[in-house]
Amino acid sequence: MATSTRTNSPVILPILIGIVLILGGWTAMNLRGGVSADDTADREEATATVESCEEVGPLSLSGVGYWWSCRAMVTTQEGDSYSQVFNGSQFAPDDVGSQFPIVNAGQDSNSWTRADLPHNNWAIVATAVGLIAGAICLIVGIRGLLRRG
Repeated sequence: MATSTRTNSPVILPILIGIVLILGGWTAMNLRGGVSADDTADREEATATVESCEEVGPLSLSGVGYWWSCRAMVTTQEGDSYSQVFNGSQFAPDDVGSQFPIVNAGQDSNSWTRADLPHNNWAIVATAVGLIAGAICLIVGIRGLLRRG
């Protein structure tokens, strides 16, 4: 009796590829930079004063690798102040004590992002491709595992 090569095909490989692609996409998300200049017009502006930084990694919310996670005091144009953690190496230890322009990260958002970093469209593409292709690979791999069982 002949055995099907489909039944014996490795199902773990798509799962591993999916994990690597998702981690790569998540990491690329932190390399996308700030918001584009034409996207800041309707966003609330504020100032961030960097207070402290710590290194995180090799695997963190910022992705794969070692990143700076810095706490900064955010002061809005209305004069309100509160503390926020900026992940993904938006700031570094050399920035402690310095002030930087920031903008609201999105409509109805309580988080902020730097306004003075260049926008990186390639990182946005890499993020989308990594997350979407990774999810597809995971689905294919998990379906293969379930069929095998």
